[in-house]
Amino acid sequence: MMVNENLLEQLKLILGDNVSIKESPKSEEDRRESLFIETISSLEHIWNVDNKLHEEYGIDLMGFTQHYYHVVENLIAMLFGYDKAEIIWWWVLERFDADGKLLGVETEDGKVHMLKTSQQLYKFLKKL
Repeated sequence: MMVNENLLEQLKLILGDNVSIKESPKSEEDRRESLFIETISSLEHIWNVDNKLHEEYGIDLMGFTQHYYHVVENLIAMLFGYDKAEIIWWWVLERFDADGKLLGVETEDGKVHMLKTSQQLYKFLKKL
């Protein structure tokens, strides 16, 4: 960490005070996991904002955003396959019941998996 602090101080001298150092993941797998988590977080945010605008203000953006969702859905299916893509979309859109209770995903062996975070979702999908 000391090296990063020294590097940060040197960069601040050259570039100004608005410089920060963000360490990149060490392995390709770490990068894939970070990218997955960031993507899922963005999808959740977009979905929640779309729904909030519709529920609270009567603004329906689906006519506009459905094409973006379709593109993202296709890309996820290409990367993960249809079965995993279905789980991903379920997790983003439907993992909570009407009362806000977290629902689990059931595997073929009958085991129910409670996936609270996008990181848990990622690790679950890796095991399938």
